[in-house]
Formats: sequence, C-alpha cells, structure tokens
Amino acid sequence: MQTLELPPLVSVIIPMYNAEDYITQALQSVLQETSIPLEVIVVNDRSSDRSLERVQAIQDARLRVVNGAKVGIATTMNLGLAAARGAIIMRCDADDLFTPGRIASQANWLQQHPDYGAVCGSYDIIAPNGSFVLQHDTGSTPEEVTDELQQGITRTHLCTFAIRTDTLRLLGGFRPYFETGEDIDLQLRLTDVCRVFYQIESRYCYRLHNESITHRIPSERRVFFDRIARTFQQQRQHQGRDDLQHGIFPPIPQGSESRSYSSNEQIQGFLQGRAWQALSQGQRRNALKLGVRSLLANPGHLPTWSNFLVLLAKLPTQKASSAPAHPSPPMAEAPQPQAEPVTSEVDRDG
Repeated sequence: MQTLELPPLVSVIIPMYNAEDYITQALQSVLQETSIPLEVIVVNDRSSDRSLERVQAIQDARLRVVNGAKVGIATTMNLGLAAARGAIIMRCDADDLFTPGRIASQANWLQQHPDYGAVCGSYDIIAPNGSFVLQHDTGSTPEEVTDELQQGITRTHLCTFAIRTDTLRLLGGFRPYFETGEDIDLQLRLTDVCRVFYQIESRYCYRLHNESITHRIPSERRVFFDRIARTFQQQRQHQGRDDLQHGIFPPIPQGSESRSYSSNEQIQGFLQGRAWQALSQGQRRNALKLGVRSLLANPGHLPTWSNFLVLLAKLPTQKASSAPAHPSPPMAEAPQPQAEPVTSEVDRDG
C-alpha cells in the first residue's frame, strides 16, 4: 500500500450519492495506480444506502472522504476541489471506471507540456453490468482542441480530462447554476484560461444505467442545460462575458413531464448510430453486426426494428464515403431512434 510520504501529484475527485453497487469498482480502478503520488477524494453527498460503508471498507492511506451538502453536483465537485492537494485534478463518477495506466500517462503528459492546461482522451461505453458496448468515436488524431471548444463543440467526456488544479481554481470551479451539464460548461470555460489537447487513447469507462442522473432528470431539463452552456460560450466569445458572469440567470424549465430515456434505449441509440456510421464508411458486415446488437439492446422498441429494416435495405448498395467529423459525446440526451442514416451518435454530457 502506498502512503502519502510525498505531496500528491494527482487528486482524483469522486462525487458519490447512493452508488453502493458501483463505488468499490470505481475506487479499485483509480487506486490501482501506484507509480505516482496520488490522493482520492470521495465527496459523499449524504448517501442513504451503503455507499459510505463500501468506501470505508477499503484500507488505503490515499483515500479520504469529504462530506457533501446535497445541493447539487457542481457544489459537490467544488468541495472536492477545495480539499484537493494535488497539482492535477481528475474526476471519476462513482459508477464509472478509469482505464489502466491513465492517471500516470496524463500526469506525465502535462508535466512534459507546460503550455497546456488540460489534456483529454476518448472513452468506452459500458452496460450496467460493466460489459463493453463500444468505444465512443471522439476522433482518431491526437490534436489540440482549444479552437473547437471555443466554438462550443465538445467531443468527449469531462471525466477523461486531466486539468491543472491552478487552472480550475482560476476559473472558480464548477458553476452551481447547472443542475446537470456542469461538465460541459467547465470544458468550454477552460478555453478562457488555457489550451486543451486531445489524445486518442481511451481514458474512461462510462456506465449507462437507469439510476444515473442522466436517466433521472427529465430530458427537457438536460437538453436545456446542454444548450445554455453552449450559448454562454458564444456570449463569452463575442462579448467577453456570459449572462451568469453578469448575474443574469436564465429561467430553468420547471414542471416538465418529459420522460428520461432508459439505459437500454441509450445503448440502443449508440449502437444504431454507429451502425449507420459504419455503413457510410462501406463497412457493411460491421454495420450489420452493430444493427443486430442495437436490436438486442432494446428488442421491444418498434422504431428500432424500423431503423434496422432500413439499414438492411441499404446494405447491398451502400458505398464508402468520407468518415463523419468528430461526434460529440453522450449524456445530455439519449439518442433518438433513426429511420435514416446518422453521422453522429448524440450530443453530449463524462
């Protein structure tokens, strides 16, 4: 077991609320890193299940718990940021996983590239039981992504990011106005103070399950926060400041009865979108395989069958075309069933 003889280089913040089924695996995926000084801060947002008990059962000097205030994910993350002692911050949600070697790799990259304030990567999508669904297509070329973030384009999940702590504190951390979408807002605001680089390696496993906040908040509200984060970015690019910075708080939709998508529907949508993408690239066998997987993910959904039949009809004639541009990641809105080809899977959440 590693001890905290040296100040931590990396602080991993894990916001936690009622994640007893997943938190042990999440912690194990982070604590497997032993090559660099590390601390893991679990912000327990007043969990009412056995989540805290599961954390306390892990004996590791690098692990500590901070009590949350249960007033929103942004405040929860800010409590972790205030407690962090590392020079680099990473986030792991309590139901997700870090990929092996990710922490040291990204920390070393930032140390070797002092002109960048953050580095991010690709991520995998996993089912509730942890089985692999697919690697999200976030781009196959390592490159700087500062310009596209300034345009309001997010290609990956915030939990794939390694960010210098001073950079996050300069930004003031996360903004409590955001009930969700706080991660998109932060990604976009990073470009106000630093450059961001993208690496193609998968850095994170994002678990789709019905208990996550993505599937508990009505779709209308998730879409609202996603859009307003990008609207704020446009305001900052054109005016220097956004409404929140002027003390103006756009009204949040209230009383919506729009339902949230289930994890099976979201998995189905990802696979369906990837099937059309494969077909557009001339990968007919792969397109068929992905189409079948989309059916198995949500077999009772009639539009899925309609989409699959359209896909089958196009298989014999489809020729390869240029690959689509980087699609934005999931989480703010589950993908809609498609009866026509799509070139991206869904526009964001980590």
